[in-house]
Order: sequence, then C-alpha cells, then structure tokens
Amino acid sequence: MHVLRFTEDAAETLRRLAAGPKADPVKSRKVRKALALLQTDPRYPGLHSHQYEAFPGHTAEKVWDSYVENHNPSAWRIYWMYGPDEKNDRGEPVSVITVLVIGPHL
Repeated sequence: MHVLRFTEDAAETLRRLAAGPKADPVKSRKVRKALALLQTDPRYPGLHSHQYEAFPGHTAEKVWDSYVENHNPSAWRIYWMYGPDEKNDRGEPVSVITVLVIGPHL
C-alpha cells in the first residue's frame, strides 16, 4: 500500500468538491474512490493508469494519469507520480505517491 501526498492544488480541489458553493458530492465520491484504488494498487485495471507525456512543470519526472471517470465529455483524471519515498519511525521505507492535479482531462 502507498501513502498519498497531495500538492496544494490537488488538496484544494478535494476541499472544493467536499464543501462550499462549488461542492459536488457525486464527483467527490468518484474522486475518493479512485484515490483509494490508487493507494492500494496504482495498476488496478479500472483506473487505466498510464504514463502521461510531457506533463507541464514536471518534464523530468514520470507522471501518470489515472481515470476518475471515463465515458463523460468532461471526464476527470488524477495526475500523479511515484515518490519521493519516505521512512517511517522505525526507519523502514514507505512508498509514496504524490498527487499533482485532480481535474478534467488535460
């Protein structure tokens, strides 16, 4: 299992979907389900995870794209990358996935 870390942009999207004037409980549920699958198994078939080519601002890193929804004109995706890995209190390695952006397909 991986630990998920969120950029400020991704965390703000989660907050906006959960509460406030632009809250969207249906989209929030779909995003959280996709994040749970990503945390457990980034290669889960329903996520359709694949490497994204030339992600803006992260051209040197391998960025991945996973589906939140698919058959929708405004389908959402989760853009993420592996790492940077951390160590827990016992000094054991912890596998980290950094969620960069959550939103409409780029």
